[in-house]
Amino acid sequence: MLIYPKQKKLKMDKNSKTPAETRLSEFFTMLMELQNSSSKSSEDSVLLAGAMVGVAQMILYDHLVPVEADNIMNHNTADFITLIKPTIH
Repeated sequence: MLIYPKQKKLKMDKNSKTPAETRLSEFFTMLMELQNSSSKSSEDSVLLAGAMVGVAQMILYDHLVPVEADNIMNHNTADFITLIKPTIH
């Protein structure tokens, strides 16, 4: 859980989600439903994923300082490469 200045850490049991985690889960579900309803092929799904990454990058750079956005993008890119590496031929 990220703790920003002026933000207090909430005491919760192990199974409780923070409001941010709950909202993130809702957004994730919403985006997966969009993908399921709009993609007609694997290519559509990959193109949609690329568009989502582009939108994510624009949002991060619009709302965070550049160093924070760079750190998140670098971390996410490394995770993405690790995820797709076995599929690269």
